[in-house]
Amino acid sequence: MNSKFDFILAAAAVIIGILLLTGNGSIFMGGGNAKKRSTMYDEKKMEKASGIALILIGIATGIDSYTTGVAAKIAYTLVLVVIFAVLLIYYQKKCKKK
Repeated sequence: MNSKFDFILAAAAVIIGILLLTGNGSIFMGGGNAKKRSTMYDEKKMEKASGIALILIGIATGIDSYTTGVAAKIAYTLVLVVIFAVLLIYYQKKCKKK
């Protein structure tokens, strides 16, 4: 990808992540079946977890924009998979209402 586009994506992810982390980005949590999600999950915990994940994704994308090797791209992909896996596990373990 173009490095300018990578920087734009990284900046957008970090900004949206900060908004979610501070509780001001609930608009970004819409979509899907929101009513069902709100009855099953704690929305505030989900916002904070999503904010942290987006900040980490933004940082990883910013770092990846400086690299060109295949090994770095594989590492970037693995980092993204780990971030998403941890986020989904956190949703299931800590954000579910009892």
